[in-house]
Amino acid sequence: MAKIFGNILVPYDNSLHSKKALNQALGMAELTGANLTLAHVIPYDDNADKIIQPHEDSMLRHELEFLNPIEQEALKRNIALTEKILYGNTSKELLDFMDEKNFDVVIMGRRGITKTKNTSLGSVSNALVQNAKIPVLVTA
Repeated sequence: MAKIFGNILVPYDNSLHSKKALNQALGMAELTGANLTLAHVIPYDDNADKIIQPHEDSMLRHELEFLNPIEQEALKRNIALTEKILYGNTSKELLDFMDEKNFDVVIMGRRGITKTKNTSLGSVSNALVQNAKIPVLVTA
């Protein structure tokens, strides 16, 4: 019998909302045996290249530090976890990544690290809900 969700994508930015989405995804992966992919996008454009490039190694080390506890939790729960760090426009990079891979569902928080509180969905969540070719589960 095929798994209902074999491959789950979780966009992750270390915000409270993405942590809640990750917990939901970990639970679903544990129950269903799904593989979990955690994608983090470092905002990046050509204009920022001169500023970011000298600090790229330290930025990557910082990203890996906050991903390490997630790796440990997945290992403890016997969940296959893959991590992907992308660079560029967050919505575009996530949508492109989703098109390249064979994900069954996206589980994400309704807002990320930005402080906008007047909308029910953040810009990235809204973009994925509007443009994804697979189901997007948005957690509260």
